[in-house]
Amino acid sequence: EQGIIHRDLKPANIKIRPDGTVKVLDFGLAKALDGPGGSGGLENSPTLSMHATQAGIILGTAAYMSPEQARGKAVDRRADIWAFGCVVYEMLSGQRAFDGDTITDVIAAVVTREPIWTALPADTPVAIGRLLRRCLMKAPEKRLPHIGVARIEIDDAIANPETQESAAGPARPSARNHVSVIGMTIALGAAIVSGAAVWLLSRPALSPRPVVRLQATLPATTPLAIDQFTQDLALSPDGTHLAYVAGAQAQLYVRALDRNDATPLPGIVGVRGPFFSPDGEWVAFFQQAELKKVSIRGGPAATICQNCAAGNRGGTWGADDTIIFSATGGSSGLLRVPAAGGLVVTLAKPDTRNGEQGYAWPELLPGGQRVLFTILSTGAIETALIAIHDLKTGVHHTVLRGGSDARFVAPGYLVYAVAGTLRAITFDLAGLTVGSNGIPVLEHVLTKATGGADFSVSRDGSLAYVSGEAESAQTLAWIDRQGHEEPIGVPPRSYVVPRLSPDGQRVALDVRDQENDIWIWDFARRVLTRLTFDRATDQYPVWTPDSRRIVFASSRAGAVQNLFVQLADGTGGVERLTTSTRGQIPLSFTPDGKSLVIREVSDASNSDLNVLAMPGGRVGAPLINTAFTKPNAEVSPDGQWMAYQSNESGQDEVHVRPYPNVENGHWQISTGGGTRPLWARDGRELFFVDPTGHITSVPVQLTPTFVAGSPTVIAQVPNLSTSIVRNYDVSLDGRRFLVITNAARKDLLATPLQLNVVLNWNEELKRLVPTKH
Repeated sequence: EQGIIHRDLKPANIKIRPDGTVKVLDFGLAKALDGPGGSGGLENSPTLSMHATQAGIILGTAAYMSPEQARGKAVDRRADIWAFGCVVYEMLSGQRAFDGDTITDVIAAVVTREPIWTALPADTPVAIGRLLRRCLMKAPEKRLPHIGVARIEIDDAIANPETQESAAGPARPSARNHVSVIGMTIALGAAIVSGAAVWLLSRPALSPRPVVRLQATLPATTPLAIDQFTQDLALSPDGTHLAYVAGAQAQLYVRALDRNDATPLPGIVGVRGPFFSPDGEWVAFFQQAELKKVSIRGGPAATICQNCAAGNRGGTWGADDTIIFSATGGSSGLLRVPAAGGLVVTLAKPDTRNGEQGYAWPELLPGGQRVLFTILSTGAIETALIAIHDLKTGVHHTVLRGGSDARFVAPGYLVYAVAGTLRAITFDLAGLTVGSNGIPVLEHVLTKATGGADFSVSRDGSLAYVSGEAESAQTLAWIDRQGHEEPIGVPPRSYVVPRLSPDGQRVALDVRDQENDIWIWDFARRVLTRLTFDRATDQYPVWTPDSRRIVFASSRAGAVQNLFVQLADGTGGVERLTTSTRGQIPLSFTPDGKSLVIREVSDASNSDLNVLAMPGGRVGAPLINTAFTKPNAEVSPDGQWMAYQSNESGQDEVHVRPYPNVENGHWQISTGGGTRPLWARDGRELFFVDPTGHITSVPVQLTPTFVAGSPTVIAQVPNLSTSIVRNYDVSLDGRRFLVITNAARKDLLATPLQLNVVLNWNEELKRLVPTKH
């Protein structure tokens, strides 16, 4: 963890104090970890001095050298893992794993021969035998990638000594003695870190590891296969391999990062959501309703469970060789199954009574006892919650609001997705607490409308991701009556409510991301400026008729939304207008600015249209108080009429009544369904949206009485059909409509997607995200 290799770990350098503390000594041959381009020359081999001819000294050192060390090649932490395996083997068997009469014989045994596995006690637990074999693999890439995995295996063997089976059959009582001996190696692992810290104090500080960026554009013939619900790529825990899904058949590819090309795994098609085993030797994936696994070297896939993973939402593979995953759109909660196959167990289910709809994208935190996951609700994905589930207690708690698909990055960060941007926040793994604010650390990361983001982080802090925008992120454009679209230049975000200022110079925007604030786009300056900064939810902006102030709904005063007003240039403070126990949404000012029509919500199926007197802020008697939903209302430019939306006829339709004397007349404008009414600025037309997303115009006469003509479709905007609130506005001359569009997403699909790998990315996080913020 400190970036140091001991390179001379052996029994002679391991001491036990009288109080039982294990100490690792003699860091004389220790070195800092080499990067990918580390030297492999003979100068990296261990120093051989004249004293090496003394019996047992070099023989002892040679017996614990890894094969790559003995060959004089560059080494990394896996050399110490090899030596660790040699020491544990000797503790259990009473003999060296590699021995010989001369130094040459010993080195030859290290390079060419296997330990005598039958020398281990017959009642050695299978898990420990398997651990030793993984520590003593000749090829470093097949060896255990990190000593922390060994500790987990040993912890399990100690915790359950009677349930462990040996290679020769069920464990006998004497096995407990061997497990107790193995327990001493836990202190050995801790001592390696402690000794490294002492060694660090005696030498200059290590320079940060270099951040290296690699890019690859997939061939046009095999583009990335984008799944809407799970990740399309995964980085192995040791950061050496990348798995991804590409091509029309959604085939699984595996690429070693030290090679120029990827290898398609024959026959492994229809793949979704790949993720690696802890040792990096296997890739698990979803295939329709099944969970499967396959070796990174190819071969047939093995089925882990059948009919268990329909509607899958990601998975994570633990060091205990079990997999935790999400299915049925997350509504099934968190599920666990042995990686070798077996019974699927439910760990946690969503609390639908409190608005939880699903649990998605689980990731095991270091230690294997807690799971990081996303809580999905009925709101926008940008309002999702990130929580941690304790596998021992079965209880979870929320650590972060306003993001999805979080990952842990060593040494202490949570990285999560918000509208195409990765944000990072400091995270205390021991206390399970986060810092005060998430900080954007990487933009243009492909994020699905469901909240899943295409990025993966290795155990050592490297990053792989897919370039792109968020599918939920949108832009704004003018669309004329002939359907011609002209983007206004606003950057992609999760826009919900656009409101043009009465003078036509600016547009106020309700942005539903982590901040949930009001922003303003200036057409002349082409600048997007944040207006509100409170950590509460600020939504539904409405301009005053003089274009100087903005009224908005906010939860900053408590659990329900009340109304507040602020100068549009950002100067001055925020003034509270109402104090109510009912949720309130501002809708439309009268032309004189003295009254504001608002919506007051009592429950999900009922709302009233009321009037708020300005500037005093007194709410009058309800304009329309009926047991129907009335989400939208607009006062006409002359202040004499009110168009509103209601489902009083059995479906949503647009109606018009006199204002403020609403009982003096009633006209139904739409007949086949209509929502989100809006007056033309000259009062000669009334617009609404039909059920298919068409903007429809109705010619109207306001004086001396109200007269409506026949509806005519004038423009189609597919995005309009997905909103409850009015998500469009009209220009001053009535010729164009300002609409929310997915134009950025169209551009993304028209261009090849790029895979990116950032080595040592956590070094960049240390710079971007302060420890205290």
